[in-house]
Formats: sequence, structure tokens, C-alpha cells
Amino acid sequence: MSAKRKYPSDSLLRFPLKERKFAKTRTNLVLAFLSEFESKDFDSIKIKNLCEIAEVSEPTFYNYFSEKGDLLLHYIQIWGLQVSAFAKEMKLSESGWGLLSALFRYTAKESKKNPRILLEIISFQAKNKRTLKQSKLTGAERVLLFPNTAGIEELNADGVEGIIQNALSIAAKNGELSESTDWKSFGMVLGSCFFGVPILAFQLNQNLEKLWLDSLSYLWRGAGGITKE
Repeated sequence: MSAKRKYPSDSLLRFPLKERKFAKTRTNLVLAFLSEFESKDFDSIKIKNLCEIAEVSEPTFYNYFSEKGDLLLHYIQIWGLQVSAFAKEMKLSESGWGLLSALFRYTAKESKKNPRILLEIISFQAKNKRTLKQSKLTGAERVLLFPNTAGIEELNADGVEGIIQNALSIAAKNGELSESTDWKSFGMVLGSCFFGVPILAFQLNQNLEKLWLDSLSYLWRGAGGITKE
């Protein structure tokens, strides 16, 4: 998701004005958040500065988000939607292995643009001990962000856990893994791979996409799966 975006003039006209304004304001705040991430870490980003960039008042900010961390959660939904769109475009969404590889491949490519965001997401989720609530992406937001993607309103916009669970559900349905697979444990292992490998990759200055896909392949084949897309 680029920190700079020019909205098409006619893609939202089928939505009521109130929904269009809501979508644009909330998206502008997320874009402001991403632009700040280019030079600052999460703790250094100030709501006041975000409001100045998005050209809204601070009271308006709190009409859309209860705190700064909600922006990160909202971006995770947008990123999840991007993963779903990528999987669909690359014809990877019909298999569990395909969806998982799309998750790792797309995220690795996006992290090259701004590695800080992925690390901040990992750090934020590691430090946050409470159950987080977030409002779902609206149809207007989906069309605003992806005006040229057919079926964007039906695609999943889940976080890492949701994408992994969806992939495992597809794998179970397709018989891609043994019926004796401990799905809960395997899901936890895949989640650990997703969150743990980037830390090592950045510390060791290694290629994140290669490390991720190699790790995923080892785990998948170790569970008796076939790495065929």
C-alpha cells in the first residue's frame, strides 16, 4: 500500500456520500501513518502530526480510531486484503499451500519497500497483551483502495492468524495434508515461522523471501504435504 494515492473520481459513486467521506478520511489517516513510518518508529509517531498530514482535527481522529495502535490494526486488515488480492491474481487461492506461499511471498516483497513496518507490527503484537477490537473494512474502503480489482468486496481481509487458518481449512478440504494432522499445532508453528523468521533475516542481513519460503517448504513437507502450486 503506497503512502501516496490519487483517488479515482468515479469509483465510489455507488456508495452514499457519508460512506465515501468515512472511507476517504480513514484511509487518509492510514496513509499518513505509513508516511510517518518511512522515517520514524511507532512510538515516535504523534497523533497530532498524523492529523496535520491527513488535514483533519484531533477530535476527528478519535471519531475514527480510539488510539494510535488502531491504525496499525487497520493497516493489517488492508495488508490482509492485499494478500488475498495477490493470491487471487496469481491463482494461488484455491490451495492451502498456494495461499500460504502467497502470504509469505507478498509480505516479503512489500517489506522491501519499508522493512520498518513489518518489524513494528511484530513488536506491537508481541507487546500487546489485551484482546484488540477493530472495525472491519467497509465496502467503500475496499473499492477506494482497490478500484480495479474485481470482487474486492468479497475477498478476505484477515490478519496472519486468519490467513493461516483459512489456508489450513482449504488444505484439509483438498486433502493436501494428512488427515492425522494436528491443525491447531501446525497453525501455531506456521505463525511462529511468520513472526520469527523476519527478525533473523534482518539481523543477519539475509533474503527474507528466500528464508520464509524455504522454512515454509520444510514445515509443509515435514507435515506430509506436497509443495505444488
